[in-house]
Amino acid sequence: MKNFIHKTNQYLLERYPTIWNTRLVWMLLTAFILHLVFFTFGYITLSNPEILQNRYVRTIFFENGTVFLTSIISILLLVLWLIYMFKNNAFKNFYPVKSIKLFGQFVCYLLIIFSCSSFFLSYSYGIKTYISITYSDSQVSKEIEIANDVAMFFSENVSDYTINKRRYPKPFYELYCERTNDFIDFDKPYLEFEGKSFQFYSLTTKEVPYEDRYTYINKTSAIENDSVYKKYVFSIAKDSTSVLYFKDSVVNVQPYVKTEVPSYYNASYTFFVSRNDTLNNIYHNYDNWNYNEVDYDYNSRPQFSLRHKLRNKRNYELLQRGDKTEIKTLLKEFLTYSKYYKIPHNIDTQQWLDLVYHPKNFEVKNFIRTQPKTLYENNAVTTELTRYEKFYLERETDFFYDNNALHSVFENIEDIKASNPLMESIHFFMWFTFLLASLIFMFRVTGLKPLLFSIITVGVLILFISLTAALLFYLNKGNSEDNIIYFLLYFTLFISSVIIAIPIFFAERIKKIIVAICVNISLIGFSLYLFLIISIISLHQKDACREHPDYYKDGFECYTLLEILEINWSYIFFIVGILFLLFYTKIIKKWKSLPEG
Repeated sequence: MKNFIHKTNQYLLERYPTIWNTRLVWMLLTAFILHLVFFTFGYITLSNPEILQNRYVRTIFFENGTVFLTSIISILLLVLWLIYMFKNNAFKNFYPVKSIKLFGQFVCYLLIIFSCSSFFLSYSYGIKTYISITYSDSQVSKEIEIANDVAMFFSENVSDYTINKRRYPKPFYELYCERTNDFIDFDKPYLEFEGKSFQFYSLTTKEVPYEDRYTYINKTSAIENDSVYKKYVFSIAKDSTSVLYFKDSVVNVQPYVKTEVPSYYNASYTFFVSRNDTLNNIYHNYDNWNYNEVDYDYNSRPQFSLRHKLRNKRNYELLQRGDKTEIKTLLKEFLTYSKYYKIPHNIDTQQWLDLVYHPKNFEVKNFIRTQPKTLYENNAVTTELTRYEKFYLERETDFFYDNNALHSVFENIEDIKASNPLMESIHFFMWFTFLLASLIFMFRVTGLKPLLFSIITVGVLILFISLTAALLFYLNKGNSEDNIIYFLLYFTLFISSVIIAIPIFFAERIKKIIVAICVNISLIGFSLYLFLIISIISLHQKDACREHPDYYKDGFECYTLLEILEINWSYIFFIVGILFLLFYTKIIKKWKSLPEG
């Protein structure tokens, strides 16, 4: 093995001295082996499905200590690499080095630093691979479908089964249910359950231009007579218009309601909506401002979407069939995979069936907890509870099923499958690699003393600009701050331009150490210099947009240079920074040839 390493080094030294000098081959090989190790660690991390019950499992890399392990390994690798690499520095010792070879060293630094600091990626892809292999799309889709069908039997809250949640059959989807007593006409038909009143209204609609919707709503809210029936309750946003929904007249739903007691027939919520769901759901946005003057329960506002209608329809059809065997099979399948995922629960299929199967109207006669019963609950005071609250407590059982844990399982599986660790973290790794590679390159080219002076110079300039900004804002005393902001930006641009220009145009007229400081700052700061220019241009564009007569109207679009590409500017600045260094190597060689003193 030792003989092989020696021969390889000799071969690289004779033919590819830059690769030999930077130890590129051995560093990439070592990093590759470690990436395989961390990929394996990631692959086995979620082998226990119980871990999937935690929220945001994708961040487990930062929670189980792996981030510290990878950081220590990365630091050790890079330190050992620098020790061996610094033994040879042809440029420092005035050996002839071509510009392209000087740039090649920088590229080698980028490759080595990225490969030795990105173990997070291999770990994350190990997790993603395990989830993709273990939990197929068809399996998870089937489990989600079963969970959504069983969800109406979770029997957690009374409010999930009251009549206002009914969305099927007709006419419930077209009606609006009013629950606030201040807006209920008790002289007309309404339903009542344990102190809660429900009155259904038909709806009228009006389509108005999107930008005029608030004006129309305000006019409507000013109506005094007949205002109870003309309240604006929902809206649907379209491309350029809004469809406003108003209460029209009271509808007697008694002929369609078999019981006013909470019933599984009323369940219309969907337990989990998959990322792969293709339903083009229509939302009726609830944004009624007219209820602000009363004590309105916003948490109990009616849900009103196409998904609720379809879910209620599916639940309704299952209950109408009344097939006890079908319901039992559904519960059994649900509990079977719940056991695999280790979801906390203490109920079996037959017990659950006995709690919920009441074919006559399928009234909710028992409630299931989401957490185990605690000892202190036995001493709870119930004398001040409302009839509505007592209804729940009198029917609460000791059975529980932690459906929040199951929701987290589905959420984590789909989240991990849809993740793209490289693209989600590419900007961090790009700029971390570029920054560290630039610092090492600056040290190799100019030495330690100029590098330290460069860091100090940058700190002093930042402090000076910050103090100048503080002073200007203080003297301004609340007046328009736009001029100050522009002054600071242009002042920073002027200083940056001088720093970049000195090595290019005035290298022979200024002390070599000063030129070295400017060289270092230019190498690492040119991308920021370009960002500053783009930002100034964008600010001028934004000011021009504000002066446009249609600026404050809905639908007006005015994009600045920064907003056009948004985060994609990061790639441009990164590439420009590397290309700048390629052309800047000639300036670096010119600086190196300057006499000392």
